Amino acid sequence: MKVTIDVDLTPEEMRRLVGLPDVQKFNEAVMDEMLQRLKTGTEGYDPLQFFRAGIMANTDTWSKWTELFSPFSQKTPKP
Repeated sequence: MKVTIDVDLTPEEMRRLVGLPDVQKFNEAVMDEMLQRLKTGTEGYDPLQFFRAGIMANTDTWSKWTELFSPFSQKTPKP
C-alpha cells in the first residue's frame, strides 16, 4: 500500500512547520544598518566582506537542506 500526501504551504507556514525562527525584523535591522553605513561612507566598512562569511557558511547548510527535502520533491509513478 502506498500513501501520498500533498501539502500546500506558504513560505511562512513552512517556516513555522519546521520550527525556524522569524528573522524578518532582524534582517530589516541589518539591512538598515548596512544602508546607513553605505550612505555615510563609514571607513573600513566593506559590504562584500559582510556577506562573504554568511554566504560561504550557508552553502553547506543549503546542501544539507536540499539533501533532506529532495525525497519529498520526487514524484512516484502512478500504478
